[in-house]
Formats: sequence, structure tokens, C-alpha cells
Amino acid sequence: MAAAPIPTEKSAPQNEAGAKAAVTPLDQASRAAIFLEPPTIRPQVRLVGVTTDVAKRYRPFIPALPVPPFTHWRQWFQEHEHSVHCVLEWCNEKGEWFHGELRSTHFDSNAAQYRVGWGEFPGTGYDAYGIYIMPFRVPRDRDRKGQPVVITVDEEVPCDYRKVEAEIRRYGAKYAKPGDPGTGGTGKGNVGLGGPAYKPAQNSNTMVKYVLRACGFTRSVPDLAVGWETEPNFPFSSNIDAPPPDGPP
Repeated sequence: MAAAPIPTEKSAPQNEAGAKAAVTPLDQASRAAIFLEPPTIRPQVRLVGVTTDVAKRYRPFIPALPVPPFTHWRQWFQEHEHSVHCVLEWCNEKGEWFHGELRSTHFDSNAAQYRVGWGEFPGTGYDAYGIYIMPFRVPRDRDRKGQPVVITVDEEVPCDYRKVEAEIRRYGAKYAKPGDPGTGGTGKGNVGLGGPAYKPAQNSNTMVKYVLRACGFTRSVPDLAVGWETEPNFPFSSNIDAPPPDGPP
């Protein structure tokens, strides 16, 4: 379907990035507004929020054991069936777009090549989720499976895309072994032993907030972005995992 003509006067409606919005014909008033890409390409970072039913889809996979943490996880998934999944996307000087997010290692078999980090399921050693940096923008109309996409947040954030990419990679980097030089710490950040252990309330929203803050920007929690206010703890990056020192420091 062809897009409607674009008004050129200054009073024409605009989206957050300054692009003119397409005029909606009267007989299509119930359709969602169509926004076109900004006319110029420039380096930028954007926060994008998409509605998700991941809690509803993943709840059946939790073992039906009447003991914690399984009872707590089932309750959490039930209470958060309606939520928003946040992603960071950026454009470089060449006009190339990328986006970074935290997802299950099984969300897309074709995405394995874009995985830049890992996180384990508690107490299992199983890599339950990955940190992904993928080319192109976050879909605004339909997802990879052809399902309609509902965007709840789409705004530019004042961060350097190069630092954002570096912090995303650092969040889940897994290249060291416990006891290796430099793998001590207090669990406040990843030192090469992998990201935080997977928990329902510690998800992509948690990572996005953490990365933005590391880049100097703090934002209040977006609507329905559960996990945003969770502080990640990196249990594989603490002094507990390192052998005791040979002598006093």
C-alpha cells in the first residue's frame, strides 16, 4: 500500500526524531499512523520498547515443583504476562544500524552468529541466555515471525554509540575462568566470567538500564518494563569465585 503524501509545512505532525508523519486519509482513521525515516543519517542511539508475551510463553517450562525458587518464578511469570522488552539500537557514521538485546539462547537459531555474551541458569552451568548485537534496526511493523509489533518507546538517548556497544559486549563477556588474574571483584560488574545468572526479573530491561547508566544516562522506568529497576549481580565475578591469596595484599 502506497504511503500518503507528506505535508511540507512546519505545522505537519512529526515523530520524536523529527520526521514528518504521513497524513492518514479519513477513510483510514482507525489505522496506526505511518512514520517515515528521518531524511538524514547521523550517529545516534535509541531506546526502543516492544510489547512481549515472553512471560506467558515461558511459564509452562518452569518445573512444577512446590518449592522455591520455582514457586516464586511461576508467580512472577503469572503477574507479568503483559510486559515490555527494551532494546538499544544505534547508527554509526556510515549510516549502518545495529541493535543490542538480551534474549534466550533459543529465540532464533539464525542469531547465534551475533551472540557476544552469555549468562547461566542458576546453579546449573547451563548458558540460558545470550547477549546479541545484530545488524539492522528493531522491526517497527512485524517481527521475524511475521507477528505484528507494538512499539511503546522509541526515543533518542544522549549516549555515544561506541560506548553503548562496548558496554553491551562487556555485560555478558565470557572469556575467563574462575581464579584467572583479574577475575576478583564484588559482583558489581562482569570481569570476564559471564553475565548475571538468569532470573525472570533480571532480563534485557535490566541490561539496558545498566548499559545506559554506564554511559552516563539515567532514565526512569518505561511503562511495563519489568526488570528495569533490578540491579544485576554478577555472581561469577566476585571474590567468592577466586582462590584465596597467598599472603596479605
